[in-house]
Amino acid sequence: MTRLLIQYLLPFLAPSAVYVLWLLYSQHRARKANNTPPPFTRGGFFWAIILGAVFLMASLAFLAVSGGVSPDSGVYQAPYFKDGEVIGPQYDSVD
Repeated sequence: MTRLLIQYLLPFLAPSAVYVLWLLYSQHRARKANNTPPPFTRGGFFWAIILGAVFLMASLAFLAVSGGVSPDSGVYQAPYFKDGEVIGPQYDSVD
C-alpha cells in the first residue's frame, strides 16, 4: 500500500495539493486585505493535474530504467518456506 501511495498517487496528487494550498492561502490573504480573492476556475487546477500526470509518467519511467534485475542474471526462484522461514525471491545462476 505504501509503494502504491509513493509511486503512483504522490507524484500525481502533489501538484494539485500544492495548488489548492496556495489558492486557500491567497484567498485568506485577500480577505484579510479586503481585496477580491482569486477564483478557483482560472485554469490553474487543470495545469496542476497535467503537471501531476507528467510527474507520474517521469517517475514511472525512472523506476523502469533504474530498477530491477538484468535479464541475463539467471533463473528466477520464487519465495518459499524453509524450516519455518520465508526465503525471499532470488536468481540462481545458470551454469
